[in-house]
This record gives sequence, C-alpha cells and structure tokens, in this order.
Amino acid sequence: MKDKYSSFTALAEDYVKKFDTQAAVRYLREYCGAETDELLKRAGELKDQTFRFVDRWDMEPCETPYHLEKMEWDRTPNGDPEWVYMLNRHDYMYKLYLAYCLTEDTSYVEKLRWYLFHWIQNNEIKEEGTETTRTIDTGIRCMSWQFLLLHLTGSHLLSKEETEKIISSIREQYLNMQKRYIRKYTLSNWGVLQTTSICMGYMLFGEELPQNGLEEWAWKELETQLELQVMDDGGHWEQSIMYHMEVLLCSVKLLRICRFLDIRIEWLEEKAARMARYVMFAAGPDHRQCAQCDSDVTDVRDVLVKAAVLTGNGEFRMMGYDTPDLDSVWLLGMQGVKMYNAMEKQVPSELTLNEVDTGNIYFRNNWSEYADYTWLTCGPLGSSHGHADLTHISLYHGGRAFFVDSGRYSYREDEPVRPMLKSAQAHNVCVIDDRSMAVPTGAWGFKSYPDAMKNYYKEKDGIHYAEMSYRAVLEKGKNCSVVRKVMVSDEGVWMIVDDIAYDGMHSVKQYFHCSPDVSVDKAEEMLCLEMSSADVRLKIYGEEALKMESCVVSPRYNELEESICLIKERTFENQLSDMTVIADGNISVQKVPVFQYGREEPVSEDVVFAREFTFTSGGSVVFLIWNHETFRGGKVYTCQDVPVYGKAAAIRKKGNTVNILRLKN
Repeated sequence: MKDKYSSFTALAEDYVKKFDTQAAVRYLREYCGAETDELLKRAGELKDQTFRFVDRWDMEPCETPYHLEKMEWDRTPNGDPEWVYMLNRHDYMYKLYLAYCLTEDTSYVEKLRWYLFHWIQNNEIKEEGTETTRTIDTGIRCMSWQFLLLHLTGSHLLSKEETEKIISSIREQYLNMQKRYIRKYTLSNWGVLQTTSICMGYMLFGEELPQNGLEEWAWKELETQLELQVMDDGGHWEQSIMYHMEVLLCSVKLLRICRFLDIRIEWLEEKAARMARYVMFAAGPDHRQCAQCDSDVTDVRDVLVKAAVLTGNGEFRMMGYDTPDLDSVWLLGMQGVKMYNAMEKQVPSELTLNEVDTGNIYFRNNWSEYADYTWLTCGPLGSSHGHADLTHISLYHGGRAFFVDSGRYSYREDEPVRPMLKSAQAHNVCVIDDRSMAVPTGAWGFKSYPDAMKNYYKEKDGIHYAEMSYRAVLEKGKNCSVVRKVMVSDEGVWMIVDDIAYDGMHSVKQYFHCSPDVSVDKAEEMLCLEMSSADVRLKIYGEEALKMESCVVSPRYNELEESICLIKERTFENQLSDMTVIADGNISVQKVPVFQYGREEPVSEDVVFAREFTFTSGGSVVFLIWNHETFRGGKVYTCQDVPVYGKAAAIRKKGNTVNILRLKN
C-alpha cells in the first residue's frame, strides 16, 4: 500500500506543480475579480452549511439558500428531490478549496475535509441504491472528489490515512455503479457521467481500484456510449442542449487528465471537438444556449475556453472568453491559461449548422454579438427530456432575443407548470383545435408523439430556406400533417408559411413566445405589431390579426419570468396555408403579384405567397413560397417581369442587377 500511496502522491504533487496554484490565485484576482468575489460568498455559506446551487452548469439550480443546522444528506428543504441530488453531487465543494487558496484561511479546507468524511460516514453504499447514491450523482461526486484529491494530496492537506479513506470510498462507489449499471445507460447521459468518472479514477490511482475488468469495461462502454449518443454533426440524441453539455463537460474533464498524463485517445478527442463545434453554432449571438427541451439559457463561453485548450481549435478560442474564466482555471490550471492566451483566434469558416440527424438547424448572418440568429427544430423526440416542439422557431435580431423557447422550470411530478411547458402551446408552433401535437403525461412521459419527417434546408447569397414537417394523430385516428416553410434573409426578414392538411372543420393557433426583454405595441399598419428590445425593432405581420397574451417562460430551472405571447387564430376546412412575416422595423413590406405563364390575372395566395422587402440601404428582395405542386398550366411564373420556376425562390435586386435564387425545385 505504501508504494501505491507514494505513487499517487507523486502524481498529485506533479499535478499541483503544473497547475501552479500561486500563479492561478494571482490570475484570478487580476482577471476574474467578480467571479472570485462570488466564489468567496458561496464558500462562506458552505462553511455555515448553507447551500445555494447557482453554478453555471448545475443541472437543477436553486437560487434560494437553505441552511442545514444538522447535516442530513437525504433531506430536501423545499420538497424537490432534485435538491437532494444536487447536494450529493459535490461539484460545488471546490469553492472551499479555492477560497482557502485565495485567503490562506485554513477553516475553508477544514470544512471541506469535514464534508467529505461526514458524507462517507453517513451514507451507506447499498446495492439497491438510496436518494444520496443514485448512479448519475455517484459518477459526478466521484469525479469531483478525484479533482479535489489531486489538489489536497498534492498540496499535503490530507494525511496518508485520509487519502486512503477517500480512495477506499471511491472504490466502493465504483463497485456499486458496476452492480447497478443497466443497459439503457449506454444511450443516456447517466451512463457517460459514470464511465468517465471510472476511467479517470483508473488513470490516477488504478492500482488501488478493483482489478476485476471494470477498467477495461468502462473504457469500452464509454467509447460505445459516445458513438451511439453523439450524432455525425455533433448533436446529442437526447435533444436537450443542457444534457449535451453534461456529456461534453465530463468528456472534457477526462480529456484534461489525459493531457496531464500525456495520453492521446483519438476517439475521445474527436467526439469532444465535434460536440464543442455544435455548441458554438447552437449558442445565440449573446453566447447563450437556447432553452431547448429540458435546458436553461446559459452562457457557453467557459465550455469553449476548455474546448479550445484541449482541442487546439482557434474557432473555439474566437468564440470563448477573451481571457479564461474561473471555472476554466480550476480545470486547466496555469498551463491551460497560458495556452489559451497564446492561441490565435480564428473566425468560424461557416455560419450554418444543418443538424440532419437531430432535426436542428442553426444559422446567422455573422459571428458578432449583434448578429441575426435563427434556430429551427423538427426531429425525433430523443429522451424523456424532449418537448412537443416540432417546427419551433427561435430568433434573434441585432443580437437581441425576440422569440424564445419557454424552458422547463421543474422536474417535480406535482408541478402543473412542468407538463404545460413541455406542451406544444409553450413553443413557437401551430396548435390545432387546442390539442398539443404531442400530449405530455406528468413530468417525464408522453401519451402520444408525432412522426417527424426529415428537414429540408438550403441557402444561397444570404437567403435561407427550410421545410420542416410532421404527421400526427390528433383525434379518433385522423391523420394531420403540418409543414412549416421558413425563408430568411440576412438583412433581417423572416417569412413563415404553415401548411396544414386535416380533414374537417378546425381552428389553428400560431404561438410566438417573446423574450421577457421584448415589449410589444400595435403598429400603424393593418395586421401588424411592433416588437422592441432595447434599441432593436421588429415588426410582425399576419394574415389575421395577432393578439397579445401574458405567458411565463423559464430561462432557468426553478425560475419563472412573465412575458408576452403573440397568438394568431384562424379556422379552416380540410386544408390551410397561412403566412406570417417578421421584418426589421426599417424594412418596408409589400405584397407583389405573381403570374402563371399563359394567364393575365395574378394567381391567388392559395398558390404562392409573395412579398417584397425593400431595404433602407438600397435594393430589395422578393420571397416566393409555393403552397402546392403546379400540375396544370404553365410551369413558369413571373414576378415583376422576372421569370421564376420552383417551389421556393427569391429575387434579389440591387441597382440594375437582378439575381434569381432558386431554393427548392
């Protein structure tokens, strides 16, 4: 045992030396002052056994502080079992260690040690599991302990016996995860959070861990997990960017230890790089991810800092922070800080990610913080974290969020807001006869869910065109099909056509949930509302008048904010094609006639929607979206004396130059 302990101690000392704690403290004080002040406040609360889960990537955050006079690891003070799970993950414990480093106050590290050993002494590792030892939380806790062990042992803040006691507990927890591992974890973020922790432990102190094939199994299982869970374009199959992040972050943490030990694992590096690239595209111009499915609205730049250092990708460097944040310093040490600051920034070479496998499309007009950005989604349900969001659209204009996803709020079965936020009515979609296209049951299930078709996407010369569609059974076995067509111009124009086929008489509502920062007023034009966020304006035009209703959105777990929902309602029989236009407040919008070859009268909007958008900077663009196949008469149409052919097209005019952009044949 002495040789094993000495081996890990030497490794931990090398880790601390390369981390360069004193230099890290100086860096944090100079470049991360606000984060450092916040950390010291939270560390002070932890010394007092007061818990507030507010870290950026807390899966179920809780802003409300709760004081535990008696330290009970299995008691929830607010009735939410997720609070207990957060308490037992221990990924907040590093605050006590960093507070000690920043202040040299030993009471912080003494309390940290007290927590670790109190948990070990008061939580029996049972094969059937307990509220404090769920396998996902065990994986997170063990990984958190392992980073703490490196620092505490390498800085001689633990005795030999204390280090051995912690490693012995980790060994026991590993064996428990092994016994309780079930096949569905192979396709779940739960599985990755377990296997990455086990792989990391074996890399650090494998001689003191079970020699029963667990190490070999964990590496093989992790490779299988990432191969199954991560799609070709980097998206995670569960359809929640929040849990995409969890899988990415634990992979990045494992990759950090690989780098420290000078071990290269190509498949792990490749998956981490692919997932980080997805994050870069999914984030809005404010650097925040959308509240897709069970997700919070969270700044992603710290993840891109870590990914830049560990992959060497200058695009991640460009889209990360100017200088590393506190959490990245904690993971990467001063070696990582120096590498990041020395990296050359590289503007991403593309503006669009068309994620074919998960049905997500992200595009923008540039990579600045003042960009226009659009997220469209229509794909498979994914896991239980999925929502009824087929054909949803979120958009930013001028760097400001206008239409948003409503979020998740809670995982509690007794919380009525939870299934409401999962329903179609909480997303920017069509809802027919007030029936959600997918019917939620409780916190995690669905009574029914539509079949999504493969999306179509094409872009030319700053014009983007997408089609998203699904087939649902809404009542008594009747099939309903919905096709949403979206055309977007980089100048700040969105045209949305909803094509619905459903036998009988029906009503339909189109929902557009605004960001809480958006105000809405009636505009001078008919059938138009004006939206504003700070000094950025958008106008929205409907074929019918839009009404404003109050709604709630949840940008963060356990938090609700009041906002405005714009709703347009129409009735139809058998089939409906409806159009909504959104344009920058300075762009003029007008209807233009379209003629079919051989006819003198313009065709109706049942055939094609056409609008011209004129820019104050000069020039214009005409959007044309056909609603049906042309099977009678001439195939060629003319608009403003320009011949066009296809199912979706745009005509760009600038001076004497006319460009015809066919976006779908």
